[in-house]
Amino acid sequence: MRTLVMCFVAALVAVPGCKKESQPAGGATGSAGATGSAGAVGSAGATGSAGAATAGSAATPAAPGTVEIFVNDSSVAKVDPGQIAKWPRVDTLLPEEARRLGTWAKVKLAGGKAEELGRPSQEFPDMIPVLFPGEGGKPAFGMFDAVEHAKRGAPKRKVDDVREIRISISSEGRMGEHQGGASEGADPTKLVIEIETPAGKSKLTGEQLLALPREPIPGNEENHGWRLAQLLEAAGIKKYEQLVLSDAGGSSIILERKELDAKKKTPYIKMNKRAELRVRVLEKVGTGWKTAGELRSLAAIKVAK
Repeated sequence: MRTLVMCFVAALVAVPGCKKESQPAGGATGSAGATGSAGAVGSAGATGSAGAATAGSAATPAAPGTVEIFVNDSSVAKVDPGQIAKWPRVDTLLPEEARRLGTWAKVKLAGGKAEELGRPSQEFPDMIPVLFPGEGGKPAFGMFDAVEHAKRGAPKRKVDDVREIRISISSEGRMGEHQGGASEGADPTKLVIEIETPAGKSKLTGEQLLALPREPIPGNEENHGWRLAQLLEAAGIKKYEQLVLSDAGGSSIILERKELDAKKKTPYIKMNKRAELRVRVLEKVGTGWKTAGELRSLAAIKVAK
């Protein structure tokens, strides 16, 4: 009987013991399952969330009509349609160290079709790169001379439907004669030429100047400028014997009326990409023309006598 009781007690102890051992195993499995599940879900959730964010980022492009600009493969600007409507110069949208056009070794344009410009400051000297509304209002890239840009005119080179501009900067620095450098944001309409005559002082504004028709420059018909006579007429100067043309730095050239002849010796004014008015006195030599005098940036005209 005593033996039977002991066996019964042992049995009672053994059963819970078995359950206790199996429970942790089951609990471990459950816990592992929970951990695994949580881990899987958490991991999957995190991955899914990150994946969704990544996918969302990749799947959510910039607003329609936006142009992204890269310098040496680094994104530096995203230009929206509102900005493009203002016809911005591309160089003014870049970090300061990348603005000199003479350092641009290559410009790749992607969008409707891929196009590439090599060394634009050499291929298009005295021209500036501009973003503007093109065909159907889509962003376009163009190389403009300063006057056509100010007048919202026609570019020398145009690429429609642009979505990316990739600029490669030369590691060798500036290249060639046309090194770039620009008065960022210079506005030709804000130009002022001071006029002084015996009757008093007046001004010729940039808007008045832009309204005057330009002509091919003798000896360089691809470039256009104004004859000095056009500026004098616009400023109301009809009689003079001697003119003094000056720049802001104090440099000047003196012109005698008796020496000027439209067919032999004549001054022309050309606006460069810095929106400066460069004066060149061109003189006929044989069948060509040479520069007999020049002024870098016209700021004033004085009737000396």
